[in-house]
Amino acid sequence: MKILETSKFQRLRKKIREEAERNSLKEALTEVEKNPEAGKKLKGEFAPLRSFPYTVKGQARRLVYRREKDMIVFFSFGPRGGIYRQPGEKKWGIGASAA
Repeated sequence: MKILETSKFQRLRKKIREEAERNSLKEALTEVEKNPEAGKKLKGEFAPLRSFPYTVKGQARRLVYRREKDMIVFFSFGPRGGIYRQPGEKKWGIGASAA
């Protein structure tokens, strides 16, 4: 299965400084790659996406992705509060292909 990361995902990943957070994310990515249906289906404007829960030092995080025919596109990760929108952004390009 092919794996793609959006530019937002790549930026967030580069900003990780703590080893524990890096390892937790890596484990979550591995789980999703093994079982793309593991995440919960989201609703509303985010209906095409899935959210996979994981923890970093006891704090809840989410990994947001979309499964397509033969690939998984990772959009974002982090605490629930700010994960779905960034300041100045209205929506993700859900209908468009990932970059």
